[in-house]
Amino acid sequence: MTAPKPSAKTVRCGTPDCDWGVPLPSFSEDQLSRCRREFREHCIKRHGLNPEDTERICWFNLEVLTMTLVSKR
Repeated sequence: MTAPKPSAKTVRCGTPDCDWGVPLPSFSEDQLSRCRREFREHCIKRHGLNPEDTERICWFNLEVLTMTLVSKR
């Protein structure tokens, strides 16, 4: 019997009507860092995030595999 191949999950932008997504082959620290970095770049290009904005936190919803930038409180 062979072990099942791990399948890559796709992490999506949490903004409604946004079609951005990136494959996440594993939940390793390197893969999560890459995903956060690509998501931030997406937000700068697509949603007008100021590149100097360091006050927002990347919220990763594991239940539905979405990322959203939220303000610190």
